[in-house]
Amino acid sequence: MLRIVKITIIALACLLVPHAVLRLIPYPELDKYRDRSYGYAVLDRKGNTLRVFPSADGVKREWMPVGEIPAGVLRIFVRAEDARFYLHPGVDPFAVVASGVRNLRAGRTVSGASTITMQLARLLKPRSHGVRGKLLEAFDALRLEARLSKKQILELWINGIPFGSNIEGLQAASRARFGRTANGLDDARAALLAVIPRRPGLYDPARFANADLSENAAINAALALARRCRLDLDEAALAEAAAEAAPDKLAGEKAPFFAPHFTDRVNAGLRLNRHVTQPVYSSLDLDLQLYAEKRLASELARLENNRVSNGAVLAIDNASGEVLAYAGSASWFDDAKGGKIDGVRVRNQSGSCLKPFLYALALEKGFAPNDILPDIPTIFGSGEAYSPGNFNRRFNGPVRFRVALASSLNIPAVYLLEKLGVRNFEEWLIELGFDSIAASGSDYGLGLALGNAEVSLEELARAFAVFPRGGLALDLRFTADGQKTQARRLMSPYSAWIITDILSDQASRFTGFGPAPAFSTGFPSMFKTGTANQFQHIWALGASPRYTVGVWMGNFSGETVIGRTGSSIPARIASDILKALEQTALGEKKFPPVPDSAREMRICSLSGMAAGPWCAGSFREWLSGESREVGGFCVWHRQSGAAPSYPPEYRAWLAERFRAGRSSLQAEGAGRIRLPVSGSVFYFNPALPPEAQAIRIETVGFDSGAFVYANDVLQGSLNSAGLFHLPLRRGRQRIAVEDGDSVSEAEIEVK
Repeated sequence: MLRIVKITIIALACLLVPHAVLRLIPYPELDKYRDRSYGYAVLDRKGNTLRVFPSADGVKREWMPVGEIPAGVLRIFVRAEDARFYLHPGVDPFAVVASGVRNLRAGRTVSGASTITMQLARLLKPRSHGVRGKLLEAFDALRLEARLSKKQILELWINGIPFGSNIEGLQAASRARFGRTANGLDDARAALLAVIPRRPGLYDPARFANADLSENAAINAALALARRCRLDLDEAALAEAAAEAAPDKLAGEKAPFFAPHFTDRVNAGLRLNRHVTQPVYSSLDLDLQLYAEKRLASELARLENNRVSNGAVLAIDNASGEVLAYAGSASWFDDAKGGKIDGVRVRNQSGSCLKPFLYALALEKGFAPNDILPDIPTIFGSGEAYSPGNFNRRFNGPVRFRVALASSLNIPAVYLLEKLGVRNFEEWLIELGFDSIAASGSDYGLGLALGNAEVSLEELARAFAVFPRGGLALDLRFTADGQKTQARRLMSPYSAWIITDILSDQASRFTGFGPAPAFSTGFPSMFKTGTANQFQHIWALGASPRYTVGVWMGNFSGETVIGRTGSSIPARIASDILKALEQTALGEKKFPPVPDSAREMRICSLSGMAAGPWCAGSFREWLSGESREVGGFCVWHRQSGAAPSYPPEYRAWLAERFRAGRSSLQAEGAGRIRLPVSGSVFYFNPALPPEAQAIRIETVGFDSGAFVYANDVLQGSLNSAGLFHLPLRRGRQRIAVEDGDSVSEAEIEVK
């Protein structure tokens, strides 16, 4: 009995000691191999694959746990390479003997005896061919078996098999050849993939897309493997599977390639933060993405002759900040039109899209939605004087704050900016997330009110979402990682609510846009559009209580657009995408309710004052509880049926537009020259006859007949509208207007 115990101990020692030695010998190649980079798939929010990124070394290689690979697929790969994998210790002596016999009979090497473990050892550290190399490879295989379980060996091997064409591992090969993950393989496709590693140049089914069955080496090899594995497969089944492996015309492979600009951003963020090997769920909705791309392409097709060749779309979930759709260009593959440029992040002049943020600042600084803003010919500043006009080339006289924003009138916006200060508005935009303003260092001047600053679609859409969010900042999220940040308050709930209410007010936008069918959605929604650079860039921002959509259209080349292309075009896209989003949303949702700080009152629709008994029309408005009181009843309407009495600065506008009403004169000594602004510089145009060029002198507080002088020389007198047109002459001129009560002067220069 003792003898048996000793023999057993000696036998176990003979087995365990070599095993322990093999396990303890350093194996740095294994550690390095296990730590190598793998690619990964970016999925949409529903699990659809958007794109697969290669590993850091550029190889198409993805990690897939062996437990997620179907047992039938694993069986085919194991039988193809090492039928006794689970029985041998890393080296299969039976395979060595059988291989030797076959090679002796053939007089040359016709088969090898490499096991799966030996193949893995060769992947870890390639050895030279020949007997010595094979012996070292066998030794490495024994070391692997001493360290790892069969499952771990199989997992490392099947994720690292070379398939040629810069592809490694079953998961990457399955995507590249069949456009599906490995857990979606059937026997026919698994058999076709299993034979590729033997001779990738010969057995890759993608190389035989148009070959006859008799000439298709891939199908023939797979058919032989199927017989050995006792699979119920014939040539027809394998041919059908092989046909699916034909290369894609665009990508060259079957791997998905959706939302490339979006997935680039996801990849950049993930690579910076962590080592990724598993699929990543993104925030994108692939169905919505494809719809947005289709709508963009449809509208661009209509503008092909206008040099509007590209566009971008961004859709955001207002609650979470998750990006639901992100189209950076019309087509990633259209290099002639700059398809790989990301139009969501490119900076372009935004036109009127900055106005909502200007009006929000005005509300924060004490303006009210019933304030009257002048929409009359105006020269702002001096020296490099700025004289804006409206899109429709009309002047609307006194307009309420609400109407001026809803109808996107230019002169009231510039008037507001002059009152608030350009620098204050720049700082406000930076606070709202316009990093482009902070980075540019440009001196925008009063043109900033009309969007002369170059900003990105991402900045505009993100800032626009602040309004339906009740004034809270929004950080964009590209992955469904569940991380949330505490939202900062950027503006008061009242300011955010009023801007939302104004931009969803159909009646107030009629002055500038008419019926505007693109803005009709059937659910609560707000819109702002803009054009810039002679219609070179056209924009639209739209939001519902749940979502915000931004659209840019133009070109990346900087070419001038041919003809007029209105912002109603991107507005249609934004509106349609909002409709698509709201159709899938559950339950009705409204914009944030009227803030508790707001108070409602009825105002005169013309003067903005509290409506009196003689006002022709009235309007309900919500004023901030912190705003100044509206003093008394409307003083523009004093008698029943009488024409309204306007402030004196509207005198010329009334006369030139044949408006009903009269303008009150200011008190004695209060006459002044309204236009031109002192210090203005004008330029003589030699292409026009001298008699066709004049300077418009517009006054306030002077009666008709007041004398007009230039450099102390009498030029004439004011007409009944308080106007005079002074002939243009080169040089400096001191203009004076004088009557019996007052004198006003302005100095200008004509070059």
